[in-house]
Amino acid sequence: MNFLLLHRDEVDDHGVARLRDRRAEHLRTVLGATAGQRLRAGIVDGPIGTATVREVTAEQVTVDTACSEAAPGGDDVLLLAVPRPKVLLRMLAHAAALGFARIVLFRSWRVEKSHLQSTALRPEVQREQLLLGLEQAGRTHLPTVQFCPLFRPLVEDVLPVLDLPPLRCVGHPSAAIPSHELELARGAPFALALGPDGGLIPYEVKALAAEGFVPIASGPHPLRTETALAVLWGQLELLRQRGSLRP
Repeated sequence: MNFLLLHRDEVDDHGVARLRDRRAEHLRTVLGATAGQRLRAGIVDGPIGTATVREVTAEQVTVDTACSEAAPGGDDVLLLAVPRPKVLLRMLAHAAALGFARIVLFRSWRVEKSHLQSTALRPEVQREQLLLGLEQAGRTHLPTVQFCPLFRPLVEDVLPVLDLPPLRCVGHPSAAIPSHELELARGAPFALALGPDGGLIPYEVKALAAEGFVPIASGPHPLRTETALAVLWGQLELLRQRGSLRP
């Protein structure tokens, strides 16, 4: 935990929060928190700042918060074919850490039906992983997550009404366009679609392309979905930080 993330209802009118869960245990046993120690902190979907440890006991850790600085946000969107449950939970944490504002989970042809019955699709389980990702990266904005159980309604009914960024990409190992040839204005958001291990089938790639998703390849070799997320996000982030290409 690199960042103490607090919920609004945990902080009283005087800015005091009393923690009794895994965060308190982490502060005691991992960080060795002592009275007077100052920590980086933030409020879920709110500002960032600091938390100063007031008291550490076996039952709780009490902190005084001072969070008033606007937290960095973003408008990136991730469309993700549901992977294996353990992978999904890790990827949700990764997506939150990378700053995606919205995550759309969907079933593609190669998604196993058993994945859809997993507890990993429960909102409360997903929320815990998203919070862990925010704690890792020092972010506060919790991504929204929605699930589309059928691919065709996703592209025909859901995507047309989503507020998606103009730049839309779908990772595909055999795509003719390498990711470094994309044109991305400085700071511009993007939507990134990823299939499961093994990739999307041609029909799915074509359907997404009809909704403006440009098929791109991250390199000469196929990657696992988890790796592809990190690689493609990093490449797109580099392009928009450089901002040397036209909008």
